[in-house]
Amino acid sequence: MKKNNFYLSLFVVGLVFGQVAHGQSICLQAESIDNLDDNALQLLVDQCNAEIAAEQAKLQATKQETQSRDRDLRLSEQNIRQSEAFIRSRDLEIKKILGRISEQKKRVQTVEEKAEQAQQSIANLIREKNSLDGYSIVEAVFSKLSLSGFFADITNFDVLRDRLQADFEAYNVLKEEIIEEQSELAEEESRQRELAEQKESEKRQLERTRAEQKVLRDISKETEIQYEQLIAEKEAAKKALRSRLFTTASGQKISFGDAYDIIRPYEKSLGIDAAFILAVLFQESGWGGQIGGNIGQCTYNQYNSHGGTKNGKQVMSASQQANFLTIMGDLGINAAGQKVSCPIPTDGAYGGAMGPAQFMPNTWMEVRNQAAKYIGISGSNMSPFSNRDAFIASGTYLRNHYYSSSCSQYAADYAHIRSAKSLREKCAAARYYAGGNWFKFRNTYGESVQSRANRFRADIATLND
Repeated sequence: MKKNNFYLSLFVVGLVFGQVAHGQSICLQAESIDNLDDNALQLLVDQCNAEIAAEQAKLQATKQETQSRDRDLRLSEQNIRQSEAFIRSRDLEIKKILGRISEQKKRVQTVEEKAEQAQQSIANLIREKNSLDGYSIVEAVFSKLSLSGFFADITNFDVLRDRLQADFEAYNVLKEEIIEEQSELAEEESRQRELAEQKESEKRQLERTRAEQKVLRDISKETEIQYEQLIAEKEAAKKALRSRLFTTASGQKISFGDAYDIIRPYEKSLGIDAAFILAVLFQESGWGGQIGGNIGQCTYNQYNSHGGTKNGKQVMSASQQANFLTIMGDLGINAAGQKVSCPIPTDGAYGGAMGPAQFMPNTWMEVRNQAAKYIGISGSNMSPFSNRDAFIASGTYLRNHYYSSSCSQYAADYAHIRSAKSLREKCAAARYYAGGNWFKFRNTYGESVQSRANRFRADIATLND
């Protein structure tokens, strides 16, 4: 019955192992993610999270099973060691008994020899006494001994005979006692051998059980390794989704994880979390964002219709150009060759936004000195085309809007609908995008940024796990 249970366990473990090795996974079977939109990517990340959670639960259960089998194996090994110790103690006890039996045999032999000597002495005395008893009175008178000495010899013979007889009988009693003790020792030896044989049989059974347990433990451990490998593969797939590259407006590519690492050291001092800043950056210039492929293909003073310029106007409005030239001069950049965003007809007549955060020159000049303090450099060294500088400037600009009177009032007016944090984020994002016309874009641009920020918070929590 135990053997059947063992093979049944092998079958069940093997079945689980097969499921681990051949299980279907949407996370791992996902095709190229390059052309997926943000929602599709989020669905895949959610699926990976769900599959990883399920695999981790299975891994934990398998680890507990492995630990249980390890405990069983250790207990079996302990019992085997105890059995071996018991058998060794019985062997020592049997050796001691055999030694005592050997000594008793020697004692019996010694007693038998002494009894035989006593018996022989008695026989000799009897013969001598008989020879004395055969003397006549005349012979006794004419013997060399005096008459009193003759009769004294006869008396001494009797005394010595009686003493030897007593010794002989005592030897026989001692012999019987030794033989009886020897018999008891033999019985004890037999009992000890029987105990040792029983324990040896138990030990053999324990060794068989241990061998079976080791097989099951090894299979369980292998299953555990398979789960760990599967989780690692899914974590890698999820990381690929989380760390997808997006193209900034400066034409650079940066991963989500790297962008988060840039912002994270300044998160506390800014008072704005990284997820919100990343959501705005992604909305402004990221892959799938509303500005789409406008990654900076125009120069500030060109007059053609590229990108939607109207009526022969320049790409950048005259009101922005003075600050643009100042920024370029501070950074030692040739203004005429620097790429900026082209105009989008649906958003207005002008372009000219700079870098990954799509700052207009006037806005950059408004915020750069304040942002520079967080970084620890001068405002003139701040570059809108640097990821670090642009990201921290974005965080500074968002912070100013987040705590502005208009966003504070908006959060207070609609506190019965949503949390103050989400309302402030909607307002700040819309102000970032549309300035004074923010209210019009609060439920389009603002809502999109706030929803994405919540998704990014989940991603960041996963990155930090």
